[in-house]
Amino acid sequence: MERTEALLIDHLREGDETALAPLVEKYQRMVHRLALQITRNYEDANDVMQETFIKVYQSIHTFRQEAAFETWVYKIAVNQALNYVKMRNRRRESSLEIEDQTELLADVRNDPHILAEKAELRHWVTKAVNSLSIKHRIVVILHELEGLTHPEIASILNCSEGTVRSRLHYARKQLRVLLKPYVDANSETL
Repeated sequence: MERTEALLIDHLREGDETALAPLVEKYQRMVHRLALQITRNYEDANDVMQETFIKVYQSIHTFRQEAAFETWVYKIAVNQALNYVKMRNRRRESSLEIEDQTELLADVRNDPHILAEKAELRHWVTKAVNSLSIKHRIVVILHELEGLTHPEIASILNCSEGTVRSRLHYARKQLRVLLKPYVDANSETL
């Protein structure tokens, strides 16, 4: 943990509410992206993001500094998003933000065919990931999209590393099956 972040956490623990703003600024994109991928709805993701930082503020005294603050925030965000999904318990149109809009705009300027291919691939991958069960989808999101390690995911989900590996294995197996039509269709055009 960088020194500035550690000082902000200490100040927040002491009741200094102004210390929360820099932490929110640092982690809000990460939390929103994760919430969007779990809830599959932009407005819900905004609500989850707000609830996550309220929970961070309310629970800062429970944060043990031997763990990474980022992992702790991930854990809160995942729990808030899962609670939101359970509470709402209905499906909505999804949108996994795999790439930044700036990268997409650069692709449009460079080659419209690349943009079309990426959009089609994004569609297939989004559809496949969203069709996974919530426990498998979360592991895929945390590992493949967020880049977290097995131990970090196990800590966030309160399960063993073996469970994380198993869920990731079965999720990948399902994704291979779900994405096979896309792969087969594209290999025919080559």
